[in-house]
Amino acid sequence: MQTGATVKLKIEDVLEREGKYVGPTTGVSMLPMLKTGRDSIVVLKKTARLSPYDVALYRRGEAYVLHRVLKLTETGYIIRGDNCYADEIVPEEAVIGVLTEYFRGDKHILCTDKRYLKYAKRRVRNYPVRRFFKRIVWKLKGIAKRILGRK
Repeated sequence: MQTGATVKLKIEDVLEREGKYVGPTTGVSMLPMLKTGRDSIVVLKKTARLSPYDVALYRRGEAYVLHRVLKLTETGYIIRGDNCYADEIVPEEAVIGVLTEYFRGDKHILCTDKRYLKYAKRRVRNYPVRRFFKRIVWKLKGIAKRILGRK
């Protein structure tokens, strides 16, 4: 056995061995709920089918993705990040865990908390309005680029 050697475990290895994973997040797909460099997550190993509004941890190639379940399908889930504008079909076998709680600095938030569940439902329900306004912003940016590009 080597001393001082570092072994990097995959998250699914930690989930299999410990039953849960605790660690930081990266990326912007779950803003405003989770912010890189600020928040830590607690994910439990998936032991049952997830439900709408659960936040699933799954593999997309070599990347780990943490996004919200919108709907169940016969073979998996329709999932989207809170800050994303496209749905993704994720097979059941790709999902390895479910977010159960997270820490925002010193604040501890359980995913069973009434205020959290209200946020999750509102975030999903308001998606069409957010997408409508986001499309307007995208169009205005495109127009501005064309106008500024011609000068």
